[in-house]
Amino acid sequence: MRTPTDLQFKTGDGWAIIVSEDGQHYVETWLGAKTGTNAYHATYLAENTVTGDGIANTPGAHEGIRAAGMSLMGGLVQKSDLDSLSIDHAVAMAIATTQAGTSSTPYVWPATTADSYTGNYAGSIPLGSLFAIPKDVDLTKIGITTPEGMALAKAYQNYGGYVTDTAGPNTLQLAYVEQGANQSQVDNLFKDMNAIRSHLELVTNNTAATPAGGGDHPVTAPTPTAPATPTPTTPAPAPAPIGTAQPSVTLGSGSDQLLLKVSQDAYHGNAQYTVSVDGKQIGGVQTAQSLHSSGQSDLISVRGDWGQGNHDVAIKFVNDDWGGSAARDRNLYLDSATYHGDAVPGAHLTLEKDGAQHFTFHDYLV
Repeated sequence: MRTPTDLQFKTGDGWAIIVSEDGQHYVETWLGAKTGTNAYHATYLAENTVTGDGIANTPGAHEGIRAAGMSLMGGLVQKSDLDSLSIDHAVAMAIATTQAGTSSTPYVWPATTADSYTGNYAGSIPLGSLFAIPKDVDLTKIGITTPEGMALAKAYQNYGGYVTDTAGPNTLQLAYVEQGANQSQVDNLFKDMNAIRSHLELVTNNTAATPAGGGDHPVTAPTPTAPATPTPTTPAPAPAPIGTAQPSVTLGSGSDQLLLKVSQDAYHGNAQYTVSVDGKQIGGVQTAQSLHSSGQSDLISVRGDWGQGNHDVAIKFVNDDWGGSAARDRNLYLDSATYHGDAVPGAHLTLEKDGAQHFTFHDYLV
């Protein structure tokens, strides 16, 4: 397909939204990355119409690349919402992997899938769940300090937030914000997150037959937030999560950035490892958090000032454990790496025993 030359993939999940030249269709990417000059690769694509309702027709189908089968555009808080201080729609949210579950009920309407990963989650909240601030809560008395925070609180009280995805093991994201929002708007949302979060309640009777619980309820069914005027061949802004900042860990300092995606098989505790560049260890011993089987990864930023040429990276696994079977085996994985936004070839490692494995990235003099 025709792709913009300035296409950018956002967040550790390699998100992008590409609107077709006719302005009627979109493609979303998961684990997208630039692989060369005018060359891109994505692990998963979802294509749908901009004017759809954002809910897939059948279980297991996807309208977009979110874990719940929903589009990235659905529930997106746009810059115009924050400029007008009026979020007139439901919002998309993400819960921690330790909150999501269970294997018996992995998702509820309007979600259509859970990516088959909820068997590894430790919580009890199905994807697709609706959270809202009860109508009888006086928003002026719960500690909200910014106009943007009040706008988000009103959206949760009037429309609610739908669990569309999972984040890290200890991360709750209350909104995804269009990239065009300015930093002060984003900062203000962060300031009021705790006040909003502490007043959220689960809507337990939200179904297709009774959206938002049915009856005369202030919360309405989710509606995708589509671009008002799609621009041909230009990617729509991918949402920036409002929650725990990415990356989760930063090692070292400098103007160059190597981003690592790391996951593990946990057994008798989490996998631990070190990162070295050109024989020099950067930072201390790291502890993996994300489970490889869940499809999640820790995003590790390795900083430095590396010169032009090839550079060796060593990932050293330091605490292997084996209980006699594949189900009782602690392993470490490097799922991928990017250097200044470009995918690093060969940066896909499986470490099943103590010791180091290596890959190489190349720094081009700019």
